[in-house]
This record gives sequence, structure tokens and C-alpha cells, in this order.
Amino acid sequence: MSAPTSGTPRPPLPWLPAAAALAALAAGVWARGHPGWAAALGVAALLGAGRLSAPLAARGLAVAALVLLGVAGWRSGQPVSEPALPWGEELRLRGRLADDPRVTAGGLRAVVALEGVAPRVGGWEPAAGRLLVQVAGQPEPSPARGDGVLLRGKLRAPFGFRNPGSEGYAAYLARQGIGARVTARWPGEVAFAAPGPETPGWLRWRRTTARAMEAAVPGPPGAVLRALALGDRSGLTPATVESFRRAGTSHLVAISGLHLGMLALLVAPVLRALLVRLPRVALACPVDPLARALALPVLVAYAAVSGFQTSTLRALAMVGLWVLAALLGRASAPLPLLLGTALVLAAPRPGIVADPGFQLSLAAVAGLFWLAPALDRAWRRAPDPLERLAPPAPGVRFARFLVAGARRTLATSVAATGATLPLVVFHFGAGSVSGLLVNPLAVPLVGFGCLPLALAGTVLAGPWPWAADLLWRAAGVGLAGLLWLQDAVGGLLPPLEWAALRAPEGAVGGLVLVGCLGLRLAGARGRGLVLAGALGLALLVVPAAVRSGWAAADPAAHLWVLDVGQGQSVALRLPGGRWAVVDGGGFAGTPFDVGERVVVPALEALGARRLWLVVSTHPHPDHLEGLPAVVTWGRPEAVWLPGGFEGDARYRTLLAAAEAVGAEVSWVGLEGLAARVRAALLEARWVAARDENDRSMLVRLTLGARVALIPADLEAPGQRAHLAAGFDPRCDVLVAPHHGAKDALCPEWLAAAAPAHLFISAGGRPGLPSPAFEAAAAAVGAAVASTHRGGALYARLGPDGVRAAARVDSRRPIW
Repeated sequence: MSAPTSGTPRPPLPWLPAAAALAALAAGVWARGHPGWAAALGVAALLGAGRLSAPLAARGLAVAALVLLGVAGWRSGQPVSEPALPWGEELRLRGRLADDPRVTAGGLRAVVALEGVAPRVGGWEPAAGRLLVQVAGQPEPSPARGDGVLLRGKLRAPFGFRNPGSEGYAAYLARQGIGARVTARWPGEVAFAAPGPETPGWLRWRRTTARAMEAAVPGPPGAVLRALALGDRSGLTPATVESFRRAGTSHLVAISGLHLGMLALLVAPVLRALLVRLPRVALACPVDPLARALALPVLVAYAAVSGFQTSTLRALAMVGLWVLAALLGRASAPLPLLLGTALVLAAPRPGIVADPGFQLSLAAVAGLFWLAPALDRAWRRAPDPLERLAPPAPGVRFARFLVAGARRTLATSVAATGATLPLVVFHFGAGSVSGLLVNPLAVPLVGFGCLPLALAGTVLAGPWPWAADLLWRAAGVGLAGLLWLQDAVGGLLPPLEWAALRAPEGAVGGLVLVGCLGLRLAGARGRGLVLAGALGLALLVVPAAVRSGWAAADPAAHLWVLDVGQGQSVALRLPGGRWAVVDGGGFAGTPFDVGERVVVPALEALGARRLWLVVSTHPHPDHLEGLPAVVTWGRPEAVWLPGGFEGDARYRTLLAAAEAVGAEVSWVGLEGLAARVRAALLEARWVAARDENDRSMLVRLTLGARVALIPADLEAPGQRAHLAAGFDPRCDVLVAPHHGAKDALCPEWLAAAAPAHLFISAGGRPGLPSPAFEAAAAAVGAAVASTHRGGALYARLGPDGVRAAARVDSRRPIW
């Protein structure tokens, strides 16, 4: 076969040789325990690397290799380096910040690479592993990646509250290689040290540059500036992060293809201008591909400074494959680049296939490659043949140029938002559609204004600090405008919370529909497209309808005692699919909102979308603090409060939340209050007592002959008062009073209740639960389970009996 002439483009770069060969080589690293998957992937790679003339076969093998890699990665998982250290004992720990810490409500969250450990009294020993450190307090000055860390605390398991839906967080920590977590206060229990001589020079330069940026542009605009130029997100407050999330512009502060593309546009022309002045180089090889290849190390360095975020790695891998194709003289197509990027990233880290950032990055690129051009063509004005004979005036041409730019920007925004929306709702519960309004203005402002100024200032910071200061200040003005725009426009469109997209099959159906829309706009037709669209619609609608119909027809009642630490929150799903929440957990004196961060995500994972009733048993923080967020989210029809605390100032926030959502507030008197939902009866009552715990309102759920009892924080005197008033505590499921403490042990109450299952909501502190209480419950025949041991607890009360589970997995249907 003769070589193609210089004027004939060479055929496209084959799909699999580079990417799949790399995957095959990496198979021996990550699939040691799964030789079958490694062998299958290797065979696919070898076949794909062969000289195949049929493009369809090459594409099929590429997809097969990608699927095999994903399945093998899912099976193999990621090894977590768990420190071989005692759990629950106070230790001294030292290490270095592995990444920039993130600002949280009232503190910082940081990942620490462990270097040494010591007991409270004794010498240091070397140690390895990664810790998730939650710092209570705001250290001054703010620490950064590479800083030394010295802290004192107790190691705990690398997961938080174990509730339905929290499995994703545990998997996220595993993918980060985090083997333990620890909490420390600043000052007093943690200290940070600036980088020393042993710290790499580029980290010290990054810290110095970040400090100079902070001095030039303080406040939220400066924090966004550092995120744009250096990938340093440590200054982004929760309010700023929420502003970007609500406006659908979070991608602007995560270094990605936009940032690398702008840097390449700044660097590549300079390199090209230098190369054309070297006659030997210009005559020996094409200048443009060589300039792109020489710009690649600059992009790699920029990605390293930003910490190699997932979006950065995706963009870097895609640019690398594009440069490789250009150097080999091959044409590059979107789909080979996309799948090749996925294979390159997933080969060394197969667990990344489950990372939401990885999935969102690929979906966004797919939308930009296929959906955006199709939308642009659909919205484009048909050309007028007469314009060739009589060209329009320059002003008209300029106006049309602006309109075309705005149209392409809007098409890009719609495409990226539409392609990622099913995944965003699936992973995070809600997706912002305000980006459709904000991105057409924000992307040009950042991409062509703020980002070039920030990068140019970073380059000039060494030789001319004054010039860098001016450029950063100019970028800060634009970013201040961006923040104002987000706050003004970001909340105009409500977030998408389509329940069907929360299920895996619904998310797949949404992605299939988006893909079919893109193909249809691109001109595709045929029976296959119709069948694919019907399949996507069926996946999106049918399972959700089946679940909704099942919930409406389900005659049983379901009870979950959520894991909220040392507190209590109980979720109830009543016949007909109505939801109620009794108490919301909480921590006194901390900014951590258990309702927003723990209870609401658990309810969403269980399938709740709106509440019928919220009950507060008494105003102690470990029962009350989380309820305002639950009421705000769930918009209940009614809120029940104990009449023994009517007028208590501690209910001020909850009452304001109830008023804001239009809930009817009822103060339950001594006569009690009851409501019936089909065959289920929900009752609340309390007795007069001096002690606040004994004035707690107990809640009883009755379904036929089955009973669940929630006595809140009743201690022994309060329990005896209820017995004296004629209350019958017989039940099948009893939520332990006062978290199973010793002062709640009332033998006559337990004997009268005779529960088959006893659920304890406790954090595991000494005495909570009490061994004496657990022994007494076991003595009356109750099966005892506690949230501090296995997480959330579950019971089903139905006409056919009671079924209980000591561990809850939201990935399994409750029926």
C-alpha cells in the first residue's frame, strides 16, 4: 500500500491501540485478585490493537474494553490504607496536608498523610495512611497543601453516620484512600506548620502566590481567583460554594477543560512563533502539532499545581490524546478521544469509574461534542443566497457575529447542563437549571476575562509583582460581578428534583433520552432511534410508577431509627406512602446541622419527597436541633409539639420554619392527639412532671395488632406516671427511652411492654446505652440493637407480622 500524499489526510487514529494497550498493561496491577477480568480485558486490547479494517468492529471492541474495565474496577475496588493503630484511644499524630483543606460550617475538613504516631505519653513511631481530619475552629493563617500537621485525637472508622444513602460517602472515602477519621479543636488540639526545606519548591511557590493573591483581592472574589489560577479551593466558604451550586456554575471553580484550553491558547501561539523562527525545525516537522506537544508539559505542570483534580485529569488526558493524534498525522474524532480518555484514566485507578466527578466530566464532554453542535445548527438562521451578491454592512456583520457567539454559548450551556443533569440528580438529589441563564454570561466573563488575567498575573508575579497585582485586581472586579450575577439570577429557576432520576435505572433512562435528543437534532432517523427513545422513557417512567404505586398500595408501616449519633430521629412511612418524622437529632453548641446533613439525605435515599407530619417530643438539642431543616425540606402538613413546653423559646426556630412552609402547628395537651392514616393510628401523649425528660411526648404507632412505641427521653419516674395514668405500653417494637440510659430502666415498664425488638438510638458514649438496660431488655425476650453498633435500624409492621433489621441498605427495596 502506498503512503498517502502530503495533501491527503491520513485515516483516523485507531480506537484502541494506545488506550487499550495501556489498560492491558495496567491489568496486572489492579486485577491481581481477578485474573479472569484481567484476561478478558487483555484479549480485548490485543484484538483492538490489531489491523482491523472494519470501523464497526474497532468501535465495538473499544466499548467492550471500556465496559470490562468498568466492571473489573467495580469488582476489585480500591484498597484503603488503614492505619494499624488502636481505635478510640487518644493519640498524638503528625503528618502533612495531602490537599488544600475545605472550609466547613465552623471549621475545616482536611486530608492528612500520616507520618508518625505516639501515645499521650511516649516516643514517636513511624506510621502511614491517610486521615480525614475535621477541625473545629478557623486556624489563622489558613493552612494549605503541604503544611505540617500536629494533632491530638481519637481515631474512628472512616465513615460518618450510617444511614440509608450514606453508602456513597463511605465509597467516596475509600476511593480517596482514607482509612480513618479524627476530630480536633483549634486551638488546643491541632497545630499547622508552614512548609519547610523538605517541602517541594513548587508547593512553597504555590503557597507564596496564593498569599499574594489573597492580599491583592481579599474576600470571596479572592477565594474564587485562587481557585481559578491555582486550584486552591481552601478559601471558598460554604456560602460561596452554595452560590455556585445554586447557579449551576460549579465547573468554573474546578480546573477543567476551560482552564487548560485558555492556558493552551496563551502558550501555544508563543511556542509556534518561536518555532517558525528556527528554519531547521520548521522544515523538519509540522510546526502546529509540535507547538501543541511542547505546550503539553506546561499543562501538566498546571494540573500538578491544582492537585490533579478529576476534571483536570480528564481534560489533560483528552488533550494528550489529541496531541498524539496530531503528531502522528491522524484525524481526531470526538468519540475515540472520549473513550480513550476514559480508558487512560481508569486503567491506573479503576475505582474512578464510580466517582461522580469522573462520570460528570465524561457526560459534559459528550454533551459539548454532540448535543451542542446539533443545538447550534437547529437554532441557526438559514443563510440567504442573495447575501453573496450583496454582502451586509459591517455593522450588520458585527451584530450577527455577536448573535452567533451568544447562540453558540447558549447551545454549549444547554448541552452541558442537559447531558449532566440526570447524573447530578442521581448523585446529589437535585440539579440546578439556573445555569441555563447564568452560564451564557458567566463562561465568557471567566473564560475570556478573569481566567487569562489570573494566569497572566501568576506568570508575572515573580519578575513584576506590581503588574501581577494589577492583573489580579482587574480579575477580582470581574469575579465580584460574577458572584453578584449568581446571587441575582441563580435562584430564579427552581432546582430539578425529579424523584425518578434518583434511581439507577431512571438516571440511565434520562441519559438515553438526552442522547436520543442529540442524535435527532443532528439529523438521525430510523427505527433504532425510536426504540432507544422508548427504552429511555420506559426506564425513566415505569420503575418510578411501579414504586409509587407499590407505596400507595402497601398496607404495612415502616420505621427507621436513624443514626444521628448521641440523639434521636425516627422516620415513619405509613400506609398510602405518607411520611412522618419524630425528632431530628442535633448537637448542642455546634454549627453542624444534623437535619440538613444527615436526616434529610437519609429521607431522600428512602424515597421520601414530602412529609405529612413532623413531631417534636421535647426541646432538648439532641432531639430538636435538626428539625427546622427537616421542616424546611419536607414542607409537612402538620407539626405536633408537646403542650408541656408551649411558649418555650427553644422552639422559636422550628416555629419559624413551620410558618414559612405553611404547616399547621398543634400543641398537644394532656388529653393527647391522634391521627389515622388508613389502617394506621398515630398517637401522641405526655404527662405532667417536674423533670423535662419525664415531660417528653411519647408517640405510639398502631397497625392492627402491631404496635411500635417511641417514648423519647422518658426516665423511670415518667414511665411509672404513664403506667399510673392507665397507659398500656405493650408493643412489638420499642425505641429505648432516653437512649437506653440507666436512669431510664424501669423493670415494670419493660415487663408490661414486652417488646420483641428493642431499638436504641445512642452514640456509644460510656453509659449510653447502659449495659444494665440492655441486659434487662434481653431478660424480657427483646432482641436488642443499637445505632452506635451498626447504624440505622429498620422495622416493618404489617398484617403478616413484624420484620426487623439491624442494618439498613438503601440500595435494596424496602418491599
